[in-house]
Amino acid sequence: MRRLLAVSLWILATAGVTYVASAAVTLVDLQVFPQGERVEVLARLAPLPTTTILPTSTTSGGLTNQTTVPATTEPGTTVEPSPVTTVVEPTPTTTIVEPTPTTTVVSTTTTVPDAGGEAVPTTTRPPTTTTTTRPVPPLAVDAVDMAVATVGSAYDVDLVATGGQNPHTWQVAGGVLPPGLALSSDGRISGTPQASGQFSFSVRVADGSGRSATASFALTAARALRVLTATLPEVEAGSAYQATLEAIGGTPPYRWMVVEGLLPDGLVLSVAGVVSGTPSGGSPTSVVATATDSMGRVAHSGELAVAFATDRRTVAARGGTVFVDVLGDSVSLFLASPADGFSAVIVESGGFRVEVQFIPLQGDATSWVVCEVATGVVCTHG
Repeated sequence: MRRLLAVSLWILATAGVTYVASAAVTLVDLQVFPQGERVEVLARLAPLPTTTILPTSTTSGGLTNQTTVPATTEPGTTVEPSPVTTVVEPTPTTTIVEPTPTTTVVSTTTTVPDAGGEAVPTTTRPPTTTTTTRPVPPLAVDAVDMAVATVGSAYDVDLVATGGQNPHTWQVAGGVLPPGLALSSDGRISGTPQASGQFSFSVRVADGSGRSATASFALTAARALRVLTATLPEVEAGSAYQATLEAIGGTPPYRWMVVEGLLPDGLVLSVAGVVSGTPSGGSPTSVVATATDSMGRVAHSGELAVAFATDRRTVAARGGTVFVDVLGDSVSLFLASPADGFSAVIVESGGFRVEVQFIPLQGDATSWVVCEVATGVVCTHG
């Protein structure tokens, strides 16, 4: 009876402990896993055997002896312990990614069939555009060929700068320009020179960033080139001739040449401006000559007349004397003077031929004088 009571108590105690343990686990599960996660006990350990000491009585010699004998009480069902598995439901998580600078590249997607005939999208990206920043080239002043300025004539030349940043601003840094000329802020030298000479000066150009560059120049201002010779001395056929042409202004030395007309045969114009030679005769002519200075400027002469001096020839014959003027390739009668007993008869008075006949008053034969143009002018009588 006692044994049955003890076993019943053990079973009740075990059930109570199991219930309390399950409740505790559930409470912990709710505290630790508030979003529905849980710890599940899949198996419980079997209780250990319980030993109960039961008293026993023995009688020996009329005496009763009590002996205590240990008794082992086995539970009705023994369960082997199993591993405890804890299942934790995953908690939803949120991942925050900080944005990074990106470069937008426009891509093109095309569909290309693969070996099996399936359409496979292919993305083609254009090449990346690269921007290169080049350094600003240094500021400098270009060399400029300063043309010779002419006194009294308008002058205009532009200076040139390279590199740097716009705008460019110019100013005279040293020296002087010819009187009448000035340098503008945009680099133009202009005006009308008032004095001749060579002038040296330097200029400075500044760009938009404050950098600057300088350069030196020399500018020559000269008086206008003019030909002074307006006429030439008369030419005598058969006589040596020499005349020098003159010019003023510009930059000597000068180079001369005939640009219109022809000089008489036997005369030439040298580069130095000297007309020389021995004319053989001919008609009066005119020429135009030019003078070119060392800077290439040109001046023209007026029309230069080349006149032959009058060559008056005296031709005497029986019956009188004839005075003939030879002018180049032409002849003209100046005077026919008959002798006593003769009279003068003029057959031709000039041009290419002069002919005069002397006729006697009594019995003598007629005489004559002829001057005509052949190779030169030839005069004969008879």
